Amino acid sequence: MPREISTTGSKKVSTLMKEFNAHFPHLRIRFCPFSEKEKVKKGELIYGVDITTSLAAVRTKKGVGEISLTGSKLIGNLERDFENIFGLYIQICWTEKTGERYYTSTTDDKKSLAALNREKEAAGCKKDEWK
Repeated sequence: MPREISTTGSKKVSTLMKEFNAHFPHLRIRFCPFSEKEKVKKGELIYGVDITTSLAAVRTKKGVGEISLTGSKLIGNLERDFENIFGLYIQICWTEKTGERYYTSTTDDKKSLAALNREKEAAGCKKDEWK
């Protein structure tokens, strides 16, 4: 299992999602166009990017920048990094044992990925639900 997940532009979004889930098996990461962030605030349904394409193809901000995903990375910082560097809106999600799916809220922003993964594991959330 990798200690760090890198975000190179040539990497497919689906590959990044799988790597994330392998490192944090009780969590998922969802990539959305930045415009979807406003829909969340209104409680509307949001749509993700085409996961069969590369990160470079779906990003809305061009330039230099890479994000490393480690267990100590705080949820809020990760979301901000994806906005600032790639112009993407991301959601960290999980699936309850009942099958209901949820994503983090501002109360989770100060939790690390590893801490949230442990919390969801202890709550009996499902594993390997990256799609």
